[in-house]
Amino acid sequence: MKLKNHIIYYLSQWIIAILLFLPFRWVQVLGRVFGGLVFSFSKSEREKTLESISTAYPVELSSIEKQRMAKAVWVGLGQNLFEIIRQLNWTREEIVSQVARVKGLENFKRALNRGKGLFVVTAHLGNWELLGGFLGTQGKGSALAQSLYDRRFDDLVNWFRSEKLGATLMIKRGLALRGILDALKEGQFILALCDQDTGNDGVFVPFFGKPAWTQSGIARIARKTGAALVPAFVVRGPDGKFEVCVEKEIEVPQTPDKEKDILETVRLYTEVIESYVRAFPGQWMWMHERWKTKPKKGDWPF
Repeated sequence: MKLKNHIIYYLSQWIIAILLFLPFRWVQVLGRVFGGLVFSFSKSEREKTLESISTAYPVELSSIEKQRMAKAVWVGLGQNLFEIIRQLNWTREEIVSQVARVKGLENFKRALNRGKGLFVVTAHLGNWELLGGFLGTQGKGSALAQSLYDRRFDDLVNWFRSEKLGATLMIKRGLALRGILDALKEGQFILALCDQDTGNDGVFVPFFGKPAWTQSGIARIARKTGAALVPAFVVRGPDGKFEVCVEKEIEVPQTPDKEKDILETVRLYTEVIESYVRAFPGQWMWMHERWKTKPKKGDWPF
């Protein structure tokens, strides 16, 4: 393991130890300061954030507006990160109490009550870690997750999600099919972040009018098993409090053309994700290179 990874890990342990005993309000302020400092001093991350914003808004925003949005993204990420750290010694009930408002919960309950399981389609928006914790108060759930670069951080995040947010199982992408099918058979919900360019199983669909390589695995499984696809998000409102928003179930087409059905399903849930990113642009992870993979000839049907 690289020396840099050891330094980052042990430094983070000191930061965690300090934050665990500070008042929550102080932690929020320090998180915003931390995020602002990362934006100011990490040239590569700043440039990636601005490049993605420029791709999505090539003419709609001025240079100053793009800078403001990019900084707001990092300030918000810093606050979310520090809040999560501070919540490591909270009870699950205390964490979930951070949700002040809920909209559309009946859409989630209706799908869950059918007993076939469901995928909660979400994005790296707002404090997405809180979504599983809140929905876990309504039913049994698991989460799809990427493995982190450092196993020690991976173990910490998995512990937080299971012990503090109530995820029954952390299903790792790429090795997930058996775990997914078992969870759906039990009638669980599975939290799936569907807004990044990752993995081999995907299709190109429009995202801000540009071709974006998007995971299609959950669409394929939903079509085969009858599991529901329900978009849901956690966003921070103007008052700083969190709001859970659950949208209507996405109907999965069932025509003789399987690949066309998959493409249409992914397009539909990506469309919902885009609508939330547009509504809360300062709360999405723009530093992710969403349009990194380019379509080859014939891969772009729209």
